[in-house]
Amino acid sequence: MSANSGSNSGQEVDLNITPIIDCFTVLITFLLASASFLSIGFFEVYTPGTTANAETVEPDVEIVLKVSTNQIVEMKLKGKRTGVNHFAVNDPQALEKLEKEIEKIRNDKLSINQILITAENEVPYQNLAKVMDSLQKSSIPVVLGDF
Repeated sequence: MSANSGSNSGQEVDLNITPIIDCFTVLITFLLASASFLSIGFFEVYTPGTTANAETVEPDVEIVLKVSTNQIVEMKLKGKRTGVNHFAVNDPQALEKLEKEIEKIRNDKLSINQILITAENEVPYQNLAKVMDSLQKSSIPVVLGDF
């Protein structure tokens, strides 16, 4: 038996990087889980005869229309006049009532800057087109958006 009294420079050292990889795996998982994937999209629509005004003032009434997959339009009013009304997309009389409701707000001299239309993902484009056609007579800018 011989004793080795020299230096250990001839031995290979293996680094165990498994704990470091485990830590990064956990950190990446928490990063992805806590990240916010919020998508906000707006598409400003101008119907004939309407233009956007650069000098916008706080409106008296905000109108938000939500088109759902069951072909119902929910109109929410916020501001000096509040309320919720429901209209059927496929009923021409209901869309006329929607037009009259907006015209009634305009006749009361309440300012409206825009009408925001939101829709669920499965709503056919034809339903949005019907609602936008009924709003064309009001000459108020329409904004299509989704939160």
